[in-house]
Amino acid sequence: MRVVVMGVIGSGKTALGQALAGALDWPFLDADDYHSEQARAQMASGTPMTDDDRRPWLLALRRALGERGQVVLACSALKRRYRDVLRLPGTRFLYLEVPPGLVYERLEARDGHFAGPALLPSQFEALEPPMPSETDVLTLHVAPEDTPDDLRDRALALLDLP
Repeated sequence: MRVVVMGVIGSGKTALGQALAGALDWPFLDADDYHSEQARAQMASGTPMTDDDRRPWLLALRRALGERGQVVLACSALKRRYRDVLRLPGTRFLYLEVPPGLVYERLEARDGHFAGPALLPSQFEALEPPMPSETDVLTLHVAPEDTPDDLRDRALALLDLP
């Protein structure tokens, strides 16, 4: 099984992805590591990536997923067509549904990341929440009081993993 932890910037994809990978003893991949320097600079300036900008990035992520049987990937995967590129056999998506105010607070407190609060409106604008027909996508509702351990445990239960 491959697990893609998805959601807008600041939703906690990386933290949860690392926690899941640690609990499962699987490799962890962060989609941010696959962005070009140009893409990082573009996002750091507050300019969102276009679909054309994302295409080579998504294809690189697909290759990385395909090279591993069991892996956890943290990736925004905001649109269904992005998820379709990553949708290899055995891939499950875990959508982190986080209130916009909580995400904004997290981004304001975050240091050293190229994607800041200026990108948040475009992230929510681009977001296509999973459709009922996307049976491989599970939704994890995130609240301010949730601890990382709570989220990890609920995610493992949703995915029906030990």
